[in-house]
Amino acid sequence: MQTTLGSCVFCLLLAVAPATFGTANAQNRIAPVRCDGIEARVANERRCLMPKDGFTDCPDCPAMVVIPSGSFPMGSRPDEKGRFDNEGPQRKMTIAKPFAVGKFEVTFAEWDACASAGGCKYRPGDNGWGRDKRPVMRVSWDDITKEYLPWLVLKTGKPYRLLTEAEWEYAARAGSITPFYFGSNEKDLCHYANVADRVGKEIYADWKIADCRDGYVNTAPVGSFKPNAFGLYDMHGNVLEWVQDCWNGTYRGAPSDGSAWATGDCGMRVLRGGSWAREPQYQRLAARNKYQTSTRSFSIGFRVARALGL
Repeated sequence: MQTTLGSCVFCLLLAVAPATFGTANAQNRIAPVRCDGIEARVANERRCLMPKDGFTDCPDCPAMVVIPSGSFPMGSRPDEKGRFDNEGPQRKMTIAKPFAVGKFEVTFAEWDACASAGGCKYRPGDNGWGRDKRPVMRVSWDDITKEYLPWLVLKTGKPYRLLTEAEWEYAARAGSITPFYFGSNEKDLCHYANVADRVGKEIYADWKIADCRDGYVNTAPVGSFKPNAFGLYDMHGNVLEWVQDCWNGTYRGAPSDGSAWATGDCGMRVLRGGSWAREPQYQRLAARNKYQTSTRSFSIGFRVARALGL
C-alpha cells in the first residue's frame, strides 16, 4: 500500500508539473557557461581563455600565451637613442583581436619533433652548443614556412603561422613605450636578455658591447631571463626572430590593422628582437633587420603565432 501511495504521489507530481521537470533537466544539460574572455579550441577541448593564459595544443607543440587586443605606437621616436631611419615614421597601430604567441622561441626539441615525424626534412646543426631547450637556429624563412609550420598545422588542425611585424612589436612591448620593455637603461639588458656582453668579449672585442655579464657566450636555453608583462620570454636577444612581412625601408604605406605587409621586397623578410651576438642598439623594441628568405644563420630563429577561435 505504501509503495502504491508513494508511486501515486510521484505520478501526481509529474502530472502537475511535467514541463517543469523536463525544462530543468534540459537546462542543466545544455545551459552554456558564460565566457568573459575568448572561446577557443585547445587541442580537442573547448576552453575560455583570458589574456596571459597559457596553453599547448600537443606535447611537442610550442607553449602559447594569449595576447589581448589593443593599440600601440609602432616604431621609434626621432630622438630615440640608437634609432635607425627604417623605424619610422612612428604611427598608431591597432591589433583588433586577441591572438596567441609562443611563450618562448621555438626550440631544437620542437623542431626535432617535426623532423622525427617526417614533417621537417632539414635538420639544423647546433654548433656544439646544445639542443633540447635552446632556441633552434640556422633555420631560414623558407624552412619554417615550407616545413615546420605546415607540419604543425597538419598535426594540430590549428592555424599556426609566423607573427606579423606589427604583432611582434605589440607583443614584445606589452604596453611599454620605452626602447626596451623593461625601460630605457641598456645596462639592465643582462637581466632580461642574452646579448653581446662581457662574457663574449673575447669573440667580439671590437664591438661596443653591453657593460654586463649575462652568463652565456652564445645562445641560452629559452626562458633563462625575465619575461615581459605579457609573460613572453626572450623578446630581446637570444636569436633574431623571423616574421611574416616583406621588407620595406620605412613604414610609409604600411598596413595599419596589424596585418603582414605583403608587398615590397618579398625576397627579403623582416626579423625582430636582436640576438645573442648583437649589441644594445640592435636589441631595442623598434629595431628591424632583414635577410633573404633562404638565409640560415647561428643568430636566427623564430617563434610562432596562431589565431584563436572555435
